[in-house]
Amino acid sequence: QILKDAEISFPQGADFDLINFTELGANRKASQDNPPRPSLVVNAKSILNEAPPEIKLALEGATDWDYDILELERITEKRPLVYLGMKIFERFRMGHYLNASADVLCNWLKLIEANYRQSNSYHNSTHAGDVLHASACFLDCDRVKNLLDPLDIMASLIAAIVHDVDHPGVTSAFLCNSHNPLALLYNDSDEYRSIRASIIDMVLATEMTKHFSYLSKFVDCLNASKNTTIADDGTELKVIDSSSENKMLAKRILIKCADISNPSRNWVLSKEWALRILDEYMCQYDEEDKEVLPLTMHMFNREKCNVPQSQRSFYDYFVKDLFKAWHSFAHIPHVMKNIEENYDHWRNVEQKGVKYFRELNELRNSKDMA
Repeated sequence: QILKDAEISFPQGADFDLINFTELGANRKASQDNPPRPSLVVNAKSILNEAPPEIKLALEGATDWDYDILELERITEKRPLVYLGMKIFERFRMGHYLNASADVLCNWLKLIEANYRQSNSYHNSTHAGDVLHASACFLDCDRVKNLLDPLDIMASLIAAIVHDVDHPGVTSAFLCNSHNPLALLYNDSDEYRSIRASIIDMVLATEMTKHFSYLSKFVDCLNASKNTTIADDGTELKVIDSSSENKMLAKRILIKCADISNPSRNWVLSKEWALRILDEYMCQYDEEDKEVLPLTMHMFNREKCNVPQSQRSFYDYFVKDLFKAWHSFAHIPHVMKNIEENYDHWRNVEQKGVKYFRELNELRNSKDMA
């Protein structure tokens, strides 16, 4: 029913609750940052079957962890979510399990993509597609498939798609300090059906202020398990029972890993994503400094921030323990290898004397960043 509601007429420029599809507030005028919404009247079958050859080519390999979504972003002119989303929906039989037609799924994806701000360097529909892709890869892991039921999988895919919709490109602290109405917009405490509740829970799990709490609960779940199994490469993996609580813990960690999966991509993709998020953070610092707001991003002064050092700190503080815990259950050796290699890449970049964002931006495609 959540997706079938996408059959509604979508007024140009209106802001919507994209789970309930109810209007939130005043119309947002079209501008360079917020272009007019595209029409939702589509023939879903033509999206993939009649896509230009270059888009079809760019969708090949979408099941691989090292899939290049940035190429799809380029070809689709920053609208990759509908194409990749339909490809992944077909793969996981989303229409079958949710009893939704291809047109409904495609309309819904277009509606979601229209509500991501393409002016954002990082938090745009390409990021949503990237998190969807990572989630799909994790959901393809045998151990994850054996734990979750089909509706868990559908909820995970939907949560990945909507988790940052209409993200303003600044943090919650900035919204509060600047008295932005968005800081007070979402206060959801009603009772929902299980799939809607699951989607909301996973979206909320991507909030980094809850990172260590969720990770600790998942690690406790793994440590409480007395059963293990041995993977083909000799890795000892934890076995957890399929209780509803354990499923929810696993889904939270799945989407958390997908949301910050950039350090675990291949180096070419990983460094580009790093520069994109840094650009957003540094723009927020500039705005806070200009408006004399509290400097919640004080470490991202573009003239002073040691980028390779800040990246390695992020790996040490957030990434390594999270992915280690997920690996001990899901078994993702290729992903873990990328994390270690990228950590070393950032150390090598710093050793070359390249530290600041301006330098890194100028060397974006050079061998000094290879």
